[in-house]
Amino acid sequence: MASRGRPSLQQGLDREVYQVVRKYLDEKNESSLKAKPGVIYDWIKNSNSSLKRRPKKVLEDSIERVLAVIQEDESGEDEMASIDGEFGNVEAKKPKEPLGIMNKQITSSWAVSSGTTTPMANGEMGKKRDGTKVIGERESKKQKRAEGREAQAKIDISPPSHVSLKDVGGVDNVKAQLKDHLIMPLLNPEEYRTRKIPIPRGILLHGPPGCGKTVICRAFAAELGVPFIEILGPSVVSGMSGESEKQIREHFEKAKEVAPCLIFIDEIDVIAPKRDSAQSQMEKRIVAQLLISMDGLAMEANDGKPVIVLAATNRPDSLDPALRRGGRFDTEINMAVPNEPMRELILRALTREPKLADDVDFRTLAKMTAGFVGADLRDLVSKAGTWSMDQYREALEKQAAETETEMEIDGEQDTVKPSNMDRSIARLIKRVRNKDLARPSGFEDTAITMQAFEAVLPTITPSSKREGFATVPDTTWRDVGALESVRDELQTAIVEPIKNPQRYKKVGISAPTGVLLWGPPGCGKTLLAKAVAAESKANFISVKGPELLNKYVGESERAVRQVFMRARSSIPCVIFFDELDALVPRRSSELSEASARVVNTLLTELDGLSTREGIYLIAATNRPEMIDDAMLRPGRLETLLFVELPKPQERVSILRALIQKTPINPDLAIIAESKLCDNFSGADLGSLLRKAGQHALRRGSDVVEEVDFQIAADHLKPSVGDPDKWEALRTRFETKMYW
Repeated sequence: MASRGRPSLQQGLDREVYQVVRKYLDEKNESSLKAKPGVIYDWIKNSNSSLKRRPKKVLEDSIERVLAVIQEDESGEDEMASIDGEFGNVEAKKPKEPLGIMNKQITSSWAVSSGTTTPMANGEMGKKRDGTKVIGERESKKQKRAEGREAQAKIDISPPSHVSLKDVGGVDNVKAQLKDHLIMPLLNPEEYRTRKIPIPRGILLHGPPGCGKTVICRAFAAELGVPFIEILGPSVVSGMSGESEKQIREHFEKAKEVAPCLIFIDEIDVIAPKRDSAQSQMEKRIVAQLLISMDGLAMEANDGKPVIVLAATNRPDSLDPALRRGGRFDTEINMAVPNEPMRELILRALTREPKLADDVDFRTLAKMTAGFVGADLRDLVSKAGTWSMDQYREALEKQAAETETEMEIDGEQDTVKPSNMDRSIARLIKRVRNKDLARPSGFEDTAITMQAFEAVLPTITPSSKREGFATVPDTTWRDVGALESVRDELQTAIVEPIKNPQRYKKVGISAPTGVLLWGPPGCGKTLLAKAVAAESKANFISVKGPELLNKYVGESERAVRQVFMRARSSIPCVIFFDELDALVPRRSSELSEASARVVNTLLTELDGLSTREGIYLIAATNRPEMIDDAMLRPGRLETLLFVELPKPQERVSILRALIQKTPINPDLAIIAESKLCDNFSGADLGSLLRKAGQHALRRGSDVVEEVDFQIAADHLKPSVGDPDKWEALRTRFETKMYW
């Protein structure tokens, strides 16, 4: 080097170039052996990096030097230290043209410029310029090993102490599977060794968010009392190259040291996504390290000491397939959205410690919390307790206001008059500090009442609904007027198989896989589907046909698959496709390739329904002739039910069902039999009721009378035109009834 200043400048540049080159290789998923300095130079010039202001020759030389070091690092000929100042610890190798010279040049320049060490050729102790000793490569390796041992020692292996299996209710089926796979392998591995049977290696729990995957894993670890190592997915991912893999390695090595041990990886999809779609080389390396670490957990490789890995995710399909094969996560447990009996058990488990009033009815609460998962029910109990505390606070404040003397009020007149809020705060503080006063009337007991649960329930939105999972609708058969024959057919096709599946098994037949409701618009097809789901106590996923369509390739098909995946997590479940003709139009040469792929995806999902017990399909359309014929064959939407325009007596029944929610005399529904309401659909009758109410308000009355209905019917026209068209379609599509 010509001067002492030059190496320092070069070292600073090389450090910055090193980071940029690493970023380029990761983003482009490219090996350093194939990378070209000129291409990297152009990439830097087109980026926002401050390096693009450097002279071309200087920058290209630096890129070449850095590439040389990375290439030797990847070929295993040199053990590159981290860029944060340890380059002087690297042992210089025998010159290997041309890489050896460049590598020696760059590492020497970094070391000299830092002013800490003199490059060593033999790895022995070097000297600083002031004569003090420095650590050579051999000492550096020892130090790194010591640091690794220290990091392992810091890993917490104590089992959780704040949770137990009693806190987890309604998931006895999951507890049974975990009991089979954890207790004997961890606490009595000698039996497995004697019988030459491999122990389970990995268990993957998946399901919608908030259903209790993490809690049940921690509860089992607390119950077993074995060492417990928790790996939180996002905390493992590091920006430094190799650091993420190192953390995974250290956690698994620690588990093998303290075996028998349980490892729990939360949100595993963060650290083990599919390598085909991985964004960088780092993600692929993390997945590879996890695979290698799991393969190294065999008892034979660890002196017969068992280590089992538990993992949780709500996106199992995004995991790398190599993780889900036998010998790794070979057991998968689906934690679904809890049904009504499960919700009752969960509520009982969550309210073991809080004091409840005698009027709290768990069965009624379970019915009112359709679609709630464990986290939502915990939120319900918490908010009910908070509501009770709010009521007690208001009672204290009211009691303080009643006992406030006239003297205290008069004393405030001499000073600046405080606001009502300031006075309220001061009054409450004074009352809370006065422990001698008796508790307010009605609050002698601290128990949470049923009123508290009912008050806060409307304020909670189930997380399953926010995440797109299913909920049970609140529509019943009472809300559906007429349509008796269609209701009977739906009762047999869907409600009975859900309520009494054993009857079908005795006869030896399977339930119909799908029902298509078709007919004029406004006749109650959507209402029927909701009533079926509510009557059978099944979860309900409502899908509007057009909302699944997306302009990006593959997104529409993914949305269809996701609907059925959510249904599998919500069994028993009714999937309702509204406006089906928009989603599966008839395939022809004019149909776009994207639309044809959506049709094919839905057809393949429906073919799988025969092996997916508990999933039922209802679709609705008013254009059955536009639907692809393959959708209507037996085994898919095999039951086609015509929802026709109501007859006169049926119109009266529908109008009565609509009136029952309003303070109107139900006898007025007789107007629906008149000629004024010919060809009216259910939607038209709803409009008739609204317009009659509007006319009553317009004439200044608070009561709807017969004259209002007559005038409203006289000015309302049927929304369904040409009834003969529907009769022609009926002969082609209607399924014959047995009654």
